[in-house]
Amino acid sequence: MNEIVRHIEYLLVAHDCVVIPGLGAVLAHAMPARCDEAATNILPPRRTFSFNPSLVHNDGLIVASVARSRSVSYDAARAIVAAGVESMRRALETDGSVSLGLAGRLAMTPEHTLTFEPASDTSRLSPAYMWLPALELHTVASLARRRDAALADVRPAPHFLTKIARAAASLVLLIALGLALTTPINIEQAQYASLGLESFAATAPASGADVAGSSLIRRPGELTSPVTLCLGIHDDASEIADTAAHAAYKRERSASVSAVVQPRLDLTDKYCLVIASLATEAEAQKFIDQSKINNSGILAKDGRYRVYVATGATSAEARAAAAAFADRYPDAWVCRK
Repeated sequence: MNEIVRHIEYLLVAHDCVVIPGLGAVLAHAMPARCDEAATNILPPRRTFSFNPSLVHNDGLIVASVARSRSVSYDAARAIVAAGVESMRRALETDGSVSLGLAGRLAMTPEHTLTFEPASDTSRLSPAYMWLPALELHTVASLARRRDAALADVRPAPHFLTKIARAAASLVLLIALGLALTTPINIEQAQYASLGLESFAATAPASGADVAGSSLIRRPGELTSPVTLCLGIHDDASEIADTAAHAAYKRERSASVSAVVQPRLDLTDKYCLVIASLATEAEAQKFIDQSKINNSGILAKDGRYRVYVATGATSAEARAAAAAFADRYPDAWVCRK
């Protein structure tokens, strides 16, 4: 076989166009899956090949392949390719045709034009498709007839074999059921998944602890450990809060709320706690109405109308009343009348 033909086969595996310098180009075309003419089989995707005698310009693809194969220079490889193409021309003139390997056969007509006949099996040049089989199509009626015929060929088993099979199946079922019922399961170490609380338990309070009216909650698997309230479960950790500490926090919170200075409103005080500063008195009154403030006043000063909700004889007294309004008006400030 001509050496150039082997390089053409090798290059067609990865390329859709291989130019034979001065002779033409072998082109690959992808064909999708399709039905055959009788519509009884689905043929897989494949590649077909054609020949274009107009593409004769040397693109260097075959030359580079020869240079890599022989480990020679580009000029030496070009000379080898030219000699191989000349050998193919002589074969076309003398024999009338020349083989292009797995791609097909090139022939010369009496009119000295080149024709190409692709090979019947080109799957080896398309490894991505060569493993895909054709699928045979069957009608539903034919499948039903085949199933009925298969069922008709089935012979019933002897009566004593049927009894033995049933007894064996019953014995296997009893053994499996016995293993399942006798296998011990540690309930305390089991994992639970629910939207509620798993269990509740009350223990004797420590000396001096105030647990009146509290409900203690334990997690699964904890029998004698300190009682905790689980607030959130994560993949790598748990956030927990001790119930005694939580009760202490509630008492401290209640004490801090009761310690908040109740605001007073005395027109004789020199300082006031301002929660808003507006351009007109009407805007200030509208702000009071919308905020639904029970006790408030309007201070006109420096061209502004300031809404205040508490007063004090000193600046510290007015500032102390800010805690009562911290949630609604965190930016409240003290102003001297």
